Amino acid sequence: MEFLGLGIVLIGVVVAAIFLTRGLFARDLTHALERVRQQERVLQEKADVLEQRLAQMERDYQAKLKRAETEAERILQEAKSQAMNIRTAAIEEAKHRARQLLLEAEQGKAQLKSAVTRELNGTMARQASESLKTLLTAEQLARVHDALIKELLEALKDVDLRSLPQQAERVELAAAQPLGSAEALRFTQWAAASVGSDVPIHTATEPGLIAGAVVRVGQTVVDNSLVNRLSRGS
Repeated sequence: MEFLGLGIVLIGVVVAAIFLTRGLFARDLTHALERVRQQERVLQEKADVLEQRLAQMERDYQAKLKRAETEAERILQEAKSQAMNIRTAAIEEAKHRARQLLLEAEQGKAQLKSAVTRELNGTMARQASESLKTLLTAEQLARVHDALIKELLEALKDVDLRSLPQQAERVELAAAQPLGSAEALRFTQWAAASVGSDVPIHTATEPGLIAGAVVRVGQTVVDNSLVNRLSRGS
C-alpha cells in the first residue's frame, strides 16, 4: 500500500510537471509568436513606407517628365513662332525692296523722260531761235531784244536776294547784245541795292541767246533770253 501511494504521488508529480512544463512552453510559444507578429508588423510598416516612397518617387518622376515635355513643346512652339516671324520679316523686307526698286525705276524713267524732253525742247528752241535769227531783220531782232531786256529789268524788282545763304561774290549778266546806257544804269542800280555796291558786276555777250539776257547771283538765276522763252513755250 505504501508503494501504491508512493506511485500515485509520483504520477501526480509527473502529471503536475507535465502540465507545468506544458504551460511554460505554451507561454514561451505565445511570446515567440507575439514577437514574430511584432516583427512582421515592423517589416510590414517598413514595406509600406518603402512602397509609399517608391510611389512618391514615381509621381515625382512623372511630374518632372510632364514638365519637361511641356517645356520642350513650349520651346518648339517658340522656335516655330520665331522662324515664322523671321520668314514674315524677310518676305516684308523683300516686298519693301521690290517696291523701292519699282519706285526707283519709275523715278528713273520719269527723270529720263524729263531729260529727253528738256533736250528736245532745247534743241527745238535753238533751231527755232536760229530760224528766227535768219528770218528777222537786225532791226526786228533789236526790238525783240529791247523788249526782253525791259521785261528782265522789271522781273528783277521782284527778286529777293536777302535769302541768299551767303554774301554774293559777284553779279553776272550774259546778254545777246550789249545793253543800252539806260538799261545798263538800271541794272547797276538794281545790283547795288540788292547785293551791295561793292559786289563786282561781270557782263558778257552771248549771241547764242539770240535776244534777251540771263542774270546770275549765286544760285539765283533769272533767264529772260529768247532761247529760254521758246523752250518754255512762252
